[in-house]
Amino acid sequence: MRRGYLLNVTALLLVIPLLLLVATYQQASSYIIASQSQRTLVERQYFGINNIQYDLQNIVELSFKRAYLTLTEYVINYDFVDNASLELKNLMVYGTLKGMPQKNMDNLTLRDWFKNTVSYLNSIGFNVEPSDPDEFVRDHLEVTVGPLDSFHVAVRVKIKNITITESSGVVRYSGDIPPGNDKYLYSVVSIVGFEDPFIVRMLNGLYTRVITPCKIPFPGEVYGYYNISSQDDVDELVLNWCYLGLQDNESAGMYYPTILERFEGKIDMNQHEYYLSLAKKFQEHLGFTRNFPVGIVTFLVPDPNVDPALLGALTSVGSFVPDNYTSVSYYFLRCAIDGEDCREGVSIRYDAFKLDTITKSLVFGNG
Repeated sequence: MRRGYLLNVTALLLVIPLLLLVATYQQASSYIIASQSQRTLVERQYFGINNIQYDLQNIVELSFKRAYLTLTEYVINYDFVDNASLELKNLMVYGTLKGMPQKNMDNLTLRDWFKNTVSYLNSIGFNVEPSDPDEFVRDHLEVTVGPLDSFHVAVRVKIKNITITESSGVVRYSGDIPPGNDKYLYSVVSIVGFEDPFIVRMLNGLYTRVITPCKIPFPGEVYGYYNISSQDDVDELVLNWCYLGLQDNESAGMYYPTILERFEGKIDMNQHEYYLSLAKKFQEHLGFTRNFPVGIVTFLVPDPNVDPALLGALTSVGSFVPDNYTSVSYYFLRCAIDGEDCREGVSIRYDAFKLDTITKSLVFGNG
């Protein structure tokens, strides 16, 4: 009898910790469930379209920078593209270039962002229409890429006609992001410090220039940038390999390609007017107080004492210095390599630094 009593007591002592453990587990589980429910409730309570807009702005900026870098690497290593604006858009939206997926864009596309956003909103009790990412990018996403000025490219983004509802059916938001017909999200990338895709590709990777603005990158109120009689001013353009922003002179038939056209390398510049119109719209929407140039120019001076690497690269690609040329890089290489659009220039303080009359007037004035 005493033995039975001891067994009962022992069993009771063993059961008590188990009961306490079960009670503690139930309490902890209830606390976790309650906390999760409270968190979901708080997230739903403080949900606002501004949160999505802020998140969209972040992914647009990250995606655009990576897309520009990816396009630069492709052109300098492989080939020009037909439409730089479209390729940058496709990189941002789908992560593809010329239809091929690019590893650099993994998890940084707008399609991926939308897919993840829908998943998150579903997890806190919201439904999104449309919810299919392919339908979203096809019918509800507007992405436009263009030059902003000579040294910047820009993208504007808008989500059109999206509806977010609670699981109960209550509509929390319906409309565009950002709200308003004329409202867009913008992201701007500086091209300073990147390699010039046109020069590298034309010379088959044997010669390069890094885009660095000249000390006076844009013209001021006074006509012209530099003093033609100043050796220092001319040296800045010849020896520092810097870049200037220039406006076209349509009446004289002189057109200066934008940075996007330097990814395309086309002789006819058939998208030039489109890029100029985009730049004008972008500058107006972003509140520019003046119209900045969009064309970008650097000068190639085929002088063995100034730039022997240029002469070596020209020889390696089977080209030579033409008799008549302007040192404006776009026209110089088109003339030297393709034999197209050769424009006669006059020497300025260096025998090999030659400028056509239009560019000379834009850079130095009428002096």
